[in-house]
Amino acid sequence: MQLNARSTRTILGAAVGVAVFAGAFLHAPASGATQRFATGLTPLLDAANGKTIGTVGPGAALNVIGESGAATHVTVTGFAAQSTPATVYAYADRHIIVLGGFSGKAVNGATQSVGGTAYVAVTIDGWVASNALAPDAATVWKAASALYQQKCSTCHSLRPPTDYTANQWPALMKVQADNAGLDPGETALITAYLQTQSGK
Repeated sequence: MQLNARSTRTILGAAVGVAVFAGAFLHAPASGATQRFATGLTPLLDAANGKTIGTVGPGAALNVIGESGAATHVTVTGFAAQSTPATVYAYADRHIIVLGGFSGKAVNGATQSVGGTAYVAVTIDGWVASNALAPDAATVWKAASALYQQKCSTCHSLRPPTDYTANQWPALMKVQADNAGLDPGETALITAYLQTQSGK
């Protein structure tokens, strides 16, 4: 991933805003912008019918710019560690993946350090299939919760999401995914759900 020096305010007329709250960066759409949420692992393309430049994670909030046929033009915002810029997280301190395997160009913003790791706020422009988006996050998490209950309660009682932190859940799910017979998409959806609902 290439990070350049342009300000995040310059991309597409400031489609996204960045605010600071309690020492962490939170991304919010600019006034009047529309958000949609990825229902599962979703390819991010460099054009409406272009090549894949990454994979959007389940539940990722995408700021909608427009539509063309069956594709939606979006921006993805998040934080990339300077040491591993191909993965973009929703927060610098909680590693909820919003974009993985990213190989395109990003517009960078402020840099912050968390636990000795430098993270840069990034905004990425791309296209996703319109049918891979939900109008709100609640729709995504309702499906994820049902899948979690269906797949992860056959061998043991379900652990509440708050039993572990957002950064602990991925390792736990990696171990349990095979036992539960989860495919990569199901694993990603449940993991994002548990991370988001953990609240920490």
